[in-house]
Amino acid sequence: MVSPSRLALVDALARYDRLLEVGIGDRPGVARALADRGRDVVALDVDVDERTRAAARETETATVAGSLRAVEGDVLALAEGTDRAGRSELDEAGRAFDAVYACNLPAELQRPTVAVAERLDAACLFTTLGFEEPTVPVSRRSRSGTTVYVARDGPTGDGVPGVDGDR
Repeated sequence: MVSPSRLALVDALARYDRLLEVGIGDRPGVARALADRGRDVVALDVDVDERTRAAARETETATVAGSLRAVEGDVLALAEGTDRAGRSELDEAGRAFDAVYACNLPAELQRPTVAVAERLDAACLFTTLGFEEPTVPVSRRSRSGTTVYVARDGPTGDGVPGVDGDR
């Protein structure tokens, strides 16, 4: 089950076909909901939880339109270009990404997450821990009482960082 705030993120991400979730931890709800909507999601974390692995296995059935794949990797090292294992796993996933996203992204991971999105030439959207403001330039999209921060709006990064507003 996906909470209303996470469902707002799912709705914001549903326009993208191939997505990379950073720091999925043991919360595969958004990734699974996107897979259920026919999207292909790769979930990245330094230590992929069994709950996430189970959700990924569930998407291998014919009843799920999309896919979810769990990959171990470090967003900090990927941003610096030094995580060869994580990069190899992403390459093995065989997908270009339309968007990179994160749920409850802590301040210290925001810049590296945006850097990964830039390297992949992908959009970058996230929610914060709630008490933190973004540490990177963003536009804000309010959906169902939840603020989704957009650091990159599309493949060319053509968002309007720093401008508030609903879209």
